[in-house]
Amino acid sequence: MQLLENELYKMIGKVESINTGAHFANTTILTEENEHINIKLDFEQLGDIKSGKIYEFTALAVVKLEDELILKLKSLKPVEEVLEAKELSKLLNHFYTYAPIPMLEIKEGIESYLDQISNQVLLDITKTIYKKYERIFYMHPAATKFHHAYVGGLSYHTFTMLKLIDPFITVYPYLDKDLLYAATILHDMSKITEISGVDGEYTKEGLLIGHLVMQTLDIDEVAKKLGYKDKEEVLLLKHMILSHHGQLHFGSPKKPQTGEALLLWFIDTIDSKFTVLGEVLEDTAEGQFTQMVSVLDKMRFYKPKK
Repeated sequence: MQLLENELYKMIGKVESINTGAHFANTTILTEENEHINIKLDFEQLGDIKSGKIYEFTALAVVKLEDELILKLKSLKPVEEVLEAKELSKLLNHFYTYAPIPMLEIKEGIESYLDQISNQVLLDITKTIYKKYERIFYMHPAATKFHHAYVGGLSYHTFTMLKLIDPFITVYPYLDKDLLYAATILHDMSKITEISGVDGEYTKEGLLIGHLVMQTLDIDEVAKKLGYKDKEEVLLLKHMILSHHGQLHFGSPKKPQTGEALLLWFIDTIDSKFTVLGEVLEDTAEGQFTQMVSVLDKMRFYKPKK
């Protein structure tokens, strides 16, 4: 990269490494053109940058020693705050192993279910929270290691669960589709603040409170702001979020006590297990057993011959 002194340069890149010493701090990024670029940091900027994430960097070319030009960071923005969905989708596929289907397809699918919520209380609450996290939602993993632990895993898991709802409603029409759509879209939304992102580390809030309680508090706050605090739909929605891990020993503060809450637990369990099983079977030869699968009680599964 050719530099001119005192020129500002904007570039999009993925943070490959962050290096610090007693008197220096810098990062090496990988650009869209597969060029490795080193950018000098101030120590106070270290808290704003995370390894593995993509940012738009604004850097100034300055003279260091012996007329050598270096790039010094002036500002950075997470790429999801800069690019629209179409451009972001291409970039994610370039830099990461993304979810099995493209981001735009996942986004359009989830929003199609959101638009089908006819209950105004549930629609307003769900849409408010969705819009708040919309950009980062499609970049976040669903877990640190057990299931959907890759960029885009959170939204892909949510979309798959949404697709499982309609067949159950067809067979069991007493179930409320609006509650199921709303709770499914929101059930893991607080993983965005529970898990720090592509590095897969739990935040302090995530460890001390957890996403079930965090999301319930989020719903409660939004409901109050919208004037829906005492609506029964809000109570039922919060119960679904609190109980969607099903059992106390799986981290649920409550067990499911409505049909919708029970189904949310079941489809969450189904997708988290069957997606992982499919991934493991893909790497297993026909006529052989898989390695032990952690989310399936460390059982080994046989892949039949075709």
